Amino acid sequence: MKHLRLIVLIAAVALLAACGTNNNHKQTIALFGGSFSVIPDSDVATDYWAEQLDAKITKYGVGGAGFSIKTQWDGQNIQWQVDSACAPEAPVYDTYILWASTNDFNQANTLSGDPWDYTEFDGFDEGKLETQCGGINYAIRKIREKAPKARILFMTSTKCFTSPGSGTNVNYQGPEGGMNLFVAKQMLCCQAAGVPYLDQFTLPPFNESNFTEYTQADSLHLNAKGYEALREAQVKFIREGKTICGPHFAINGHSDSDFPNYRRYAAANAALKETPLAVLFGDSITDAWPRNDPDFFTDNNFAGRGISGQTTVDALARFRADVVDLHPKYVAILIGTNDLAENIGGISMENIVGNIASMVEIAQANGIIPLVCSPIPAAAYPWRRQLGPQASIVATLGTMVKRMAEEKNVTYVDYWTAMNDGKGGLAPEHSEDGVHPTLAGYKIMESVLLEYIKR
Repeated sequence: MKHLRLIVLIAAVALLAACGTNNNHKQTIALFGGSFSVIPDSDVATDYWAEQLDAKITKYGVGGAGFSIKTQWDGQNIQWQVDSACAPEAPVYDTYILWASTNDFNQANTLSGDPWDYTEFDGFDEGKLETQCGGINYAIRKIREKAPKARILFMTSTKCFTSPGSGTNVNYQGPEGGMNLFVAKQMLCCQAAGVPYLDQFTLPPFNESNFTEYTQADSLHLNAKGYEALREAQVKFIREGKTICGPHFAINGHSDSDFPNYRRYAAANAALKETPLAVLFGDSITDAWPRNDPDFFTDNNFAGRGISGQTTVDALARFRADVVDLHPKYVAILIGTNDLAENIGGISMENIVGNIASMVEIAQANGIIPLVCSPIPAAAYPWRRQLGPQASIVATLGTMVKRMAEEKNVTYVDYWTAMNDGKGGLAPEHSEDGVHPTLAGYKIMESVLLEYIKR
């Protein structure tokens, strides 16, 4: 009995000691960003974090700063902030939060970059530090070197309207470079690096009709009410360390209000003066094609209708607007890579092929000849490295798409065989990132495609 009482006493003392330690411990958080992270009204959010999370917040943010080295305020961009926090004499924090501003868009809006900027895929090319994506990847790498056991969290930019209430403007969702596209790249960088993110662009209740309620007189920086709208989601995000995203990933060049991105080609479709012989339809591979070889499209009367990041789900939704309503003789359908990369979550091979089959059926019903294209070889996806090797998976999708084309008695355009480096990937001269073709790669695709198009 005496021994039992002694054991109970020791256990009680240990429990009290543990409770006392937890009560005295504060989570330490380093916060990086532009003015959104440091203006006085932001205290409404960060004070709430400190209270709810028992945390000590150290702000490194500087007004005017962005991730690109082009976005500087007295040289203190976010890369500089991270360098300061990761200096040898600096403390190690439990959590490092990168809070994206609007400055990469406002000051360097031609330099959104790509998710593989300043990564092993380009040999950590320091020239890419001039892009938003390169700066994000630099910050993540630097923090991991300093504090490999710490958490890194990312909070995206919020919506940005220059003239709230005037109808959707290009600052928010421009077809060639709206704020939505910059936020899309932020999310892709996080996915590629395995960093959880809070989608502040989609989740908060900010829209053009009510935006000024949540902002200061400049219609840009949040007021106290704006930070109150964010802080609950922020605390949940910091506490759980899991991605919180809006109703649809904003990585396909759209927002929740237009997920198929009908707006992207609306003006171009209306401006067409001649019925195109063929519409080349798909994702970023097709999107970049006219920029790499514009003469191929003008000389052959082809219309490019690709949208970076899109899956078969998005593409099927806009197929009528961007293909059927243009009344081409042919449509070359090249889509499915981003489904495999899980851009909008997991989807079965059967459903990917089923979506492509639906496009084929819609084309046929409208007198358009469908050309079903094989996927381009890819050994891995730079923005989704955690998925591992992809060569055999891409090849399997190609086999299934070919079988579907044969069953429907439609033409199968075999890019895969022509582009395969022998290992299921792309040769360096045909792609710099292993997914998107160079001009030399597109030239191979052009020679293959033209075999199936009759004038």
